Amino acid sequence: MMIIKSPYVTEKVTGMIDSGNSLEFLVAMTATKPEIKKALEELYEIEVLSVRTMITSRGEKKAIVKLAKENSANELATRLGLL
Repeated sequence: MMIIKSPYVTEKVTGMIDSGNSLEFLVAMTATKPEIKKALEELYEIEVLSVRTMITSRGEKKAIVKLAKENSANELATRLGLL
């Protein structure tokens, strides 16, 4: 099962990258917070501080991921081609 589907970018998320060192990802509906954290850490070789999840009005699951200070959300977003 693929836990991380894709990065999720909106104008609000772009602001979060700079101000909160956070990114958003669309994730599998059945994925738990620990699974999301582990998958992101392995996939992108980053340290995740916290994961918050929500279900969108479209019925998709989103994860807001706060990165550790050593990892720049800006750098990861650039690496993913989001910025």
